[in-house]
Amino acid sequence: MDIQAELISIGNELLSGRTLNTHGRDLGAALSAIGLHLVRDTTVPDETATIEAATADALARVDIVFVSGGLGPTVDDITRDALARLLDRRIVTHQPTLDHLGAWYARRGRTITPAGARQALVLEGAVVLSNSVGAAPGERIDLPLGKTLFVLPGPPNEFNAVLGEEIIPWLKTRHAGVRPKLVRIVQTRGIGESDIVTRLEAAGFQPEGIALGFYPGMGRVEIRLTASAEQEAEIAQAEECLLDLLGDHLDTTG
Repeated sequence: MDIQAELISIGNELLSGRTLNTHGRDLGAALSAIGLHLVRDTTVPDETATIEAATADALARVDIVFVSGGLGPTVDDITRDALARLLDRRIVTHQPTLDHLGAWYARRGRTITPAGARQALVLEGAVVLSNSVGAAPGERIDLPLGKTLFVLPGPPNEFNAVLGEEIIPWLKTRHAGVRPKLVRIVQTRGIGESDIVTRLEAAGFQPEGIALGFYPGMGRVEIRLTASAEQEAEIAQAEECLLDLLGDHLDTTG
């Protein structure tokens, strides 16, 4: 079963280069570990129409969509508004989050401001996901046809907290029958990527149903074999074949 997901990251600061966007890397790794696949990573500006269009397009393609960013207290935090318009839902206050924010401000001798209280706003009908390291919670919105929309805060520590503590456990239960793909890695040194390909082609190395990836860098080339969970014998055979073909250039330094 191939469960696919897409990520939409929102923020002018990501597109301008001011902020490094690490969400695709972190989400891709977390999903792969449980057998799900991130198939597209899109970054869009803080524009309501663009957010709407990107989310609608993603929901038309895949069953799971992640939207991150734009949940803070400032005027450019418009993700809720865009999604509310797309899904034709009201924006409501999540009282437990508002109470939490009020207590957080009080402990610091402050009174919560209307801008701060905006972080307790969620889409009507959403399942609110706890944010253990920040203010704005995440949201899970269950949609028709079995589709799911997750809304997460943008700061990486908050994104990963909601993802790891709330979303991944739910997805593991929801897709309990899905198994991660098998991965085998062969490291080489002292031989270029094109020379490796030439050697493999000359030997007729084309393992059926197994994806090959080549990742050069720092004088090494990593060859990654990826196969379905049912192809354990096939991927083992392919790995052994690679080791034989490239035995004079294997990197055993770890």
